[in-house]
Amino acid sequence: MVNREAARIELPVRDFLYTVDQIAMLFEVPEETVLNSYLFYQNRSVGVRPKGKMLARDISPDDEPKPDWRVAERELVRWMRYKGFRYHTRGYIQ
Repeated sequence: MVNREAARIELPVRDFLYTVDQIAMLFEVPEETVLNSYLFYQNRSVGVRPKGKMLARDISPDDEPKPDWRVAERELVRWMRYKGFRYHTRGYIQ
């Protein structure tokens, strides 16, 4: 039973890191399209990140030659809003 008189409790922000294949599946596009057209690679891409691209970070160990690119959930949401998607979140319990 929920106590309607209780103060609102704010929850901590959860950060989820999406893989390239998860993003491709969400938007039903080939993984190559995401890699070549949707991402700005931190420390690899040159210049200022365009608003129309998501910032991808390599989370692989330093000694790993193959990068493991991830996009933070907040960055994905920012990009979706920029592209005109409506996105709503809730982060409290009453």
